[in-house]
Amino acid sequence: MACVAPGQAGGGMAGSRALEWLLDVALAAAAALAAVVLTTELTVGAPASAQALLLVFAIVHGGVLILRRTAPRIVFAVQSVTAIGYVAAGLPVFMLGPAVLVTLYTAAVRLDRRAAVLSLSVAEALLAVLLWAGPSVPGFASWAQFAAVLAGAWFLGDIVRRWQAAAAEHERRAVELERAREDLARLAVSAERVRIARELHDVVAHSMSVIAMHAGSGRLAATRDPDVARRAFEVIEESSRGALAEMRRLVTILRDVDDDAPSLAPAPGLADVHRLVAQVAAAGVDVDVHAEGDLAAVPEGVSLAAYRIVQEALTNVVRHVGPTRVRLTVAVDDDRVRLEVSDRGARRMTSTAIPPGIGHGTVGMRERATLYGGELTVGPGPDGGWRVTGWLPRAAVGR
Repeated sequence: MACVAPGQAGGGMAGSRALEWLLDVALAAAAALAAVVLTTELTVGAPASAQALLLVFAIVHGGVLILRRTAPRIVFAVQSVTAIGYVAAGLPVFMLGPAVLVTLYTAAVRLDRRAAVLSLSVAEALLAVLLWAGPSVPGFASWAQFAAVLAGAWFLGDIVRRWQAAAAEHERRAVELERAREDLARLAVSAERVRIARELHDVVAHSMSVIAMHAGSGRLAATRDPDVARRAFEVIEESSRGALAEMRRLVTILRDVDDDAPSLAPAPGLADVHRLVAQVAAAGVDVDVHAEGDLAAVPEGVSLAAYRIVQEALTNVVRHVGPTRVRLTVAVDDDRVRLEVSDRGARRMTSTAIPPGIGHGTVGMRERATLYGGELTVGPGPDGGWRVTGWLPRAAVGR
């Protein structure tokens, strides 16, 4: 969108006003000159005082147009008075020239509809009266011609007013559309930030929980059982590498968002659940996996959402329970992907711990399920442990 500096905008408006002022001065001068020329021809041989008065009427009648933009009602009133005085002095009103046509045009453009129609009605009535009261009464054809000319000037102004109103409405709608486009862009950016934050949370929370548990066990076993310590450090290394790979993938998405064909590694899915199970098992959690159906046939978006839900659920077990037994069920049928993660351990709670169910992880799981039109339930299981159960439609129907 092009930007205009305040000085440039102010200069443009000042230039436009100056041009309008010059145009009004030119119109007023031309109208006054026409009225003066016609009046001079009619007052040849008239007394000097009468001629001077009529010339004043002519100059004022045309010169008042200089105020047509700022005070069209005053202009119309002044021209009506000068026209009456002109006819009272014995001259035909139409010899004042075309100034009244400019006035009626301006009234139709700048006044509200009711005032504009009223100005035309008064002008037509005053024309009829002044023609009848003039030195020579014209026929009906002449009156109709004069009346049509007045109406034509007014209708021309009314058309311009409609065009201006339509242009202003189109400009207003264009501004509203631009604002709506900017709002949509901001919402899209916000939604993408939330998605990326959720991805980072899922990756980092899971990996850091595994790393923290193995770091603790490795520290305790460093002097008593070097083999256990070595295996713990191997798990820490593997988890760290996996987390870094996921974070690089997200950073690449941000970096290459404007590229036509960015080179990205495939996002994880249900077919990669075995990696999560291996990491959790290395942390001392026994996982009974029950998989049904073709996990690789689930659409990519649904598969990623289901993978992240399972990842968060297993991470919570490592974080809040520690070594325990977990049952993981992933069932894919014709229309749904059913998930269940249930453990049998009591959750550890400290004074600084976040109660299960109100952390960002649980919110993220529910958001992922809702996004694809599914449902998710998180809470105590029937055996005293914790259970995450839910489903996603196999064909995404995001809400």
